[in-house]
Amino acid sequence: MNSLSSRRKKPASSRKKACESCATSKVRCGLEKPVCSRCRAQAKQCRYSTGEEIFGPDHTGVLPESSSVSGQSHEHVDFSYTGDFSLAGTTQMSPPYLAPRDAILGLTPTKSPENLPNSKGCLNFENIRLIPMEEAEEIRNYWMRSLLSPISEQEPKVFHLYTLECISCILRSYPDQMLADNGVPPMIHPMQLAANNIPPSLANCFSLVRLWQQRAPGSEEMVASILKQEMQRLIDLQSNVGDFDLLCSFQAYLMYMILAYFFPIDDVLHCDDSSMMTLQEIAFRSAKAGVICGEETSRSRPNWETWIVASAKRRCLFVMYIFSNLYHARQGVPNYVAKELRGMFVPEGKRLWDARDRRTWEIEYSHHLTQWEDGMLEISELWRSPQTGSESRRRRISRWLQSADEFGMMLFMTSGHLHGC
Repeated sequence: MNSLSSRRKKPASSRKKACESCATSKVRCGLEKPVCSRCRAQAKQCRYSTGEEIFGPDHTGVLPESSSVSGQSHEHVDFSYTGDFSLAGTTQMSPPYLAPRDAILGLTPTKSPENLPNSKGCLNFENIRLIPMEEAEEIRNYWMRSLLSPISEQEPKVFHLYTLECISCILRSYPDQMLADNGVPPMIHPMQLAANNIPPSLANCFSLVRLWQQRAPGSEEMVASILKQEMQRLIDLQSNVGDFDLLCSFQAYLMYMILAYFFPIDDVLHCDDSSMMTLQEIAFRSAKAGVICGEETSRSRPNWETWIVASAKRRCLFVMYIFSNLYHARQGVPNYVAKELRGMFVPEGKRLWDARDRRTWEIEYSHHLTQWEDGMLEISELWRSPQTGSESRRRRISRWLQSADEFGMMLFMTSGHLHGC
């Protein structure tokens, strides 16, 4: 009796309850207040059943640090893609070759896919409108300038051995970044992986990079064959797809080239002159669709999804040219300044690129516009010219470097070694 009485007197353990939105969806709630991270990420109103005030996505424009893609819990990630895709010339395959996003990023979800949250309604990459690149055709012909006759009006770029080694160390880290939990190389915007479904090209890329880097002894021939087939699928995919899919194919093919160049299997050349020309053809098609938002030319704020595609595409083009320069320099082939890129904007600041919700990005972009009322810095301003070293040029470059991320710093370092500062 006394034992029963003492048990009854024990206070009931407190139990934190999920917000109404998470409870209705039957998913784990982060319990953050006033707005849980899941409701903030999906732009939903957040209300706890204790009768607390309802808070919407605009209660504050800043996401809590824990909700960034680099450190978010499963509730903040879209796991909705669960389909399999056929590689060209193969039967359908299942993980680990073609895995849903949780397997791709090395996460272990605690719920079945149908109960996992997604970002439906938050990101829509279907209606991207960019300004076509006028000299996109020169991207397709870039290999001709290096492999055929020298250009009479230009001197070849001279790469110091240490510069090539530094670039190599950076580029070869990109595949390894994809192996880390939530790892994304700087030429892929993390929000590309937060759409309703992960684009098949990127889903395959994450899986195949893992398969290539963590292959079992004796499986080299099979792994190389799968990669070759996927690269061919990307080539065949170039017609009748939207701008977003073109970008994802470009990113994936470039990653395969970097992977094959720095981590060859049994000396099989997946990265050769022919595949380099194909890479530049894919880059041309993506650039032809546009690399600049119309609003960027009028110094106004574009749509977030459109900006993500434009900014990621510019970064991808910069990586491709740097990689091509490295490839040619190692072969003793001359490289020339890519004048077709002269009007392209340098990578935007770290805070703008790292924004993980629409409200935060809009706030950062408004600040970005006030910083660049005289026009965003262009890549050609980092090249050698009569203005190199001038006070006005140094002020603009300094302004950009104050907010640049690691990728921007790498681009500046490369340009500085080639052209001076």
